[in-house]
Amino acid sequence: MNAEKVIVVEPVGQVTLVRNERSRYLRLRVKPNGQAHVSMPVLASESKAIDFIKSKSGWIKQQQQKIKTGLTVFKQDSSFRTKFHELKIVPVPQAKVSGFVGNGIIQINIPSNQEEQHPTIQHFIRNTLIEVMRQEAKVFLPIRLQQLANQHQFQFEKVFVKHVKSRWGSCSSINNINLNLHLMRLPDRIIDYVLLHELAHTKEKNHSKSFWQLLESVCPGAKQLDRELKNYHVDIF
Repeated sequence: MNAEKVIVVEPVGQVTLVRNERSRYLRLRVKPNGQAHVSMPVLASESKAIDFIKSKSGWIKQQQQKIKTGLTVFKQDSSFRTKFHELKIVPVPQAKVSGFVGNGIIQINIPSNQEEQHPTIQHFIRNTLIEVMRQEAKVFLPIRLQQLANQHQFQFEKVFVKHVKSRWGSCSSINNINLNLHLMRLPDRIIDYVLLHELAHTKEKNHSKSFWQLLESVCPGAKQLDRELKNYHVDIF
């Protein structure tokens, strides 16, 4: 039988201690609500658990900050799709985390004896997703940008795909267009809106009334799509 107790440990705040008959050592995780959770052997002392928590306070605060700022925590029941792939997390009897990409699946194999929220596992998942989106974006985005440019008589110089944490796209003074690889996790209509937005900047360099009139002429409902785009965040990683 497990026994729970909630204590306060500064500077991390409330911590749930769970005495678990199956635990052989102290195990720490931070739940999606930001609260630290420690599983401990039945005979372990509370003071030992507190010392353990304090020794990990830096890591705990880091995880809490990530949760506070909306950073994604990937779990077995997470629903995450790129344009061409879907994430699948599978516990397996192995010592290290590994991945496989194919047939529309990004499969992450995690050790069955580790918490899925372990930083090493989360880091591996994020890096894998970024690399998959990078490969998708380099193939898809330049082709789609050129199609829309041809359709609406826009001209641009070069296109670059980047991993940027602040914006979805940009257009330089010489009409080079930068696109964020994270576009690959947005709906098609939003991807097209971002591409047309940057193409419109090849003719109108600011967000003046003339810019929005031009954008609306090639992308009806542009203002609504712009509001919809704000529901998505670039920096989820």
